[in-house]
Amino acid sequence: MPTYEFKDKETGELQELFMKISEKEKFLKDNPNLLPIISAPNYITRSDGDVLKKAGDGWKEVQDKVRATLPPRYKDNVRTK
Repeated sequence: MPTYEFKDKETGELQELFMKISEKEKFLKDNPNLLPIISAPNYITRSDGDVLKKAGDGWKEVQDKVRATLPPRYKDNVRTK
């Protein structure tokens, strides 16, 4: 099962939850104040968790290009390093 990250619309608080995708859909219906956060998986990381140092500066460019193609309402949900 994957881990999903959500942001509270009112407080800006972030939370991570471990659940099935079918549970995620129901969870979002039951919690309309939460937005799902979309981020790239951290498969390439260093022991300190920094993706960019190992992946190189090009990784941020890729994330920025992905973010640029999203509709405006989703752009704030994509975090770039």
